Amino acid sequence: MRFGIVFLAATAAVGIVNATPVPSSTQVEVSPSSTRKCHTHPTPFVVPGLQEWEGGSGYWKLNPATRIVVDPAYAEGGTLDAESTLMRNPSNLKQFAASFQSDISEVSGINVEVAVSKNYGPHDIFLTLGADSKDPELNHEGYLLDITKKGISIQGVTSRGAFWGTRSVLQMLILADEKGYALPHGHARDFPNYHERKFMQDIARKPIPMTDLHEYATLTSFYKFNTLHHHYNDNPGMQVKGILHDWQNQYAGFRLRTDNPEYSMYASNDTSYTKQEMREFQDFIKARGMDLIPEIDTPAHSLCFTKFHPDWTIQNDTARGDWLDLGNPAVQPFLEGLWTEFVDWFDSSSISIGADEYDPTKGDLARSFVNSMHDFFAKNFNRSIRMWGSDVRLPGTIEINNNVHIDMWDFTYSQPVTDTNKGFKVCNLNAPNSYLVPRSQSYEDFIDAQKIYELWEPWVFDIIDRGNMSRNVDPKNPNLTGGGFANWNDFLSESVTRVELYDRVSRAADVFGEKLWAGTKNSDHISYDKWAPLAKKLRENIPGITLRRRPKSNNQFVISYDFEDGVKDASGNGYDGQLQNGASVVQAGEGHGNAVQLTSKSFIKTPLESISYPYAVGMWIKPSGEQQPNAVILESGDGRLLISNSTAQTITFEQDGNQYDTQINLPPNEWSHIAFSADSKQTSVFFNMRRQAIVNYYNPRWDSLRNETLLVTAPISSIGSPSGNSMEGLVDGFFVMDRASYGGEMAFIGKRYANALP
Repeated sequence: MRFGIVFLAATAAVGIVNATPVPSSTQVEVSPSSTRKCHTHPTPFVVPGLQEWEGGSGYWKLNPATRIVVDPAYAEGGTLDAESTLMRNPSNLKQFAASFQSDISEVSGINVEVAVSKNYGPHDIFLTLGADSKDPELNHEGYLLDITKKGISIQGVTSRGAFWGTRSVLQMLILADEKGYALPHGHARDFPNYHERKFMQDIARKPIPMTDLHEYATLTSFYKFNTLHHHYNDNPGMQVKGILHDWQNQYAGFRLRTDNPEYSMYASNDTSYTKQEMREFQDFIKARGMDLIPEIDTPAHSLCFTKFHPDWTIQNDTARGDWLDLGNPAVQPFLEGLWTEFVDWFDSSSISIGADEYDPTKGDLARSFVNSMHDFFAKNFNRSIRMWGSDVRLPGTIEINNNVHIDMWDFTYSQPVTDTNKGFKVCNLNAPNSYLVPRSQSYEDFIDAQKIYELWEPWVFDIIDRGNMSRNVDPKNPNLTGGGFANWNDFLSESVTRVELYDRVSRAADVFGEKLWAGTKNSDHISYDKWAPLAKKLRENIPGITLRRRPKSNNQFVISYDFEDGVKDASGNGYDGQLQNGASVVQAGEGHGNAVQLTSKSFIKTPLESISYPYAVGMWIKPSGEQQPNAVILESGDGRLLISNSTAQTITFEQDGNQYDTQINLPPNEWSHIAFSADSKQTSVFFNMRRQAIVNYYNPRWDSLRNETLLVTAPISSIGSPSGNSMEGLVDGFFVMDRASYGGEMAFIGKRYANALP
């Protein structure tokens, strides 16, 4: 089947499809115009949607005999692989097969074998290249997918393109779980509309563990994003020094840690990454089809440097303390030395220097800086640079080199039509619609997925005025490389937990992935209301993701320990606990029957880590009179529930290293019932089965001063702590529910575990 195709310049690797539109359904019908006979199967639902599909009449089924068979001619890669990526040494077909193997195992429980062979059978999935020889118009990330009685064949133009084909098959398997992993026969021709499909993340203002960065790569590659952009340094929005006198004491993050003493001082103590960690991370993401663009943002956003060198700032009270003075002769050599230290940590041929939000009175100085950095990277490292669009707010007579790639983010800083007409390559990350800023009042706290699905594409920089081509770029413009969305953490770590942040990003990734790859192919003909439920099922079942923190449960109770039969889970889910380091079941009396006695060194281990909202967690506790500082009631890698005894035995939550005092005092040597419940808006704390507090904190934000509510990720990995700092006393009636609970119901739940009142 062939539809009319209009292709843009190879640098953008874009194909705009002029195809007969597909009608709306969960599996959509296609009206082909070819000699290939269309039979029964409608288009399978995947995100992003397939560009072209012809249905067959049978089914292929995953089973224990299935193998992933890699064509030996291309096992080590293809001749075009290097042209489809920014990265040195891109992953090959065999490495992509290993990623696919792991994914299938997690999704289905079937451990498939990877084999290298020219021959494959009817149960197998065959990975090969050479699709361009069959289909010369297919772009570098395109692939051909055939599901027939002979097996599954995924043929890419490049190894990366073949990997995108595995994402489509993987998603079909996830949605076919109730059909025994049976996939419909058919033929797909699939390709991205835009070459640059990017997720940009500010990892400077919120410490993000390296394990989480791996999961963000897994998440976005699932939707065929091909680029990560990491923003390694930043600080909160700052006022000028004449107003913010303590500017040197503000938080500043720099996430790269070197052993070189000349630069090691700048690395953040809370979280930073070594060269080896960055090497392993890049190897991981390459095996997920992704590039990494590193950014060290200067000359603004540079408090991580200026707090050590205040003499390098612009020496007047109308300048910000995070602005490096480009007129200072020490600054340019420092920045060149800094990049010389770190540039070889990264495989990407494209480097971001940031260069936004600088002193507008020094426009030509900033423009000269950008040009000099372009020449510095080209001459010394054979790499190109990119910057945040800034020319409008940096007025001057010096023209910025149009070989600098522009990440467009705000109309008041740059104009995309003007930039593309001048020859700049432009990527659309334009605010507010592509900006995800947790807890913000100025940008999106949660991306409006329906608005993006129905109205946005990479050529649309102004959703409100889509028809105005002075503000939006012609989709056929070869200088439009693509787009994506950006997660900025302007309000620092306390504003949002790791799990809350992942939830926000994941709800944006699927809809942006849809529009970056397929444009309006689906959204013009499948309503958002039909698209969203199936997209949600995919989002909730991505292999390799733990940050959702939603354990599987057969009913509303996830865990229920009454300790009458040891630490057996009465919920029916089989999440039995284990008594550790001397924890013991004892007869408690006082209407409690059996309970567990904890010392500072003993604890109860559960099979789970945490649970994110919505949930309810509760238990009876009888703490002894003496407790260690910050004695642990509950704990996981996401946080702790503590008895903070700085002034009294007060119930305190800890999340991502930050503590939140509830001001609820816990009486010693008495039974009390403690519970907390989170919905999508707040975390309520119940003391003796009545709501006594909401978890919040005071956030001195740059846009306002306000109290913020926090959605606690409930720690349920252990009752007590393996670190030897457990609450000393008795515990009884521990439960975890997978929904929020309120008021009277909490009293009912508490009393079901003990014939006693507090």
